[in-house]
Amino acid sequence: MKEKQKFILVFLLTILITRIIIYFIPRNSFIYQDQFHHIYIGIILLIIYFLIKEKPYSFYLLAVLLGLIIDQITQAPFYIAYMLNYSLAPISFWGYWSSYSVISTLIAVIILIVLIYKYKK
Repeated sequence: MKEKQKFILVFLLTILITRIIIYFIPRNSFIYQDQFHHIYIGIILLIIYFLIKEKPYSFYLLAVLLGLIIDQITQAPFYIAYMLNYSLAPISFWGYWSSYSVISTLIAVIILIVLIYKYKK
């Protein structure tokens, strides 16, 4: 399997596993009530990646962190506005399982895969 294919597989599995885990978490769990999101873990891993990017297999770390970030990036503007007590749209529009969230994440994934195939060596 080529490096690009391995990278995309790890990237897609990260999103899939994240979505499966979140799907099985009860809605009344503290995880749904807190303000911590897996995009933050992705950002922390991005910082770590820049510190160790010359190490072997660091591209797997990059694939995981991109999966965590891409999975929530399309919701970020709505969430930031919500935190600032300003509503761009109702939560039902941009919530994690909304049609907008699923479709926009799918579009972001497709764009990233196209970019990977076009520019990654």
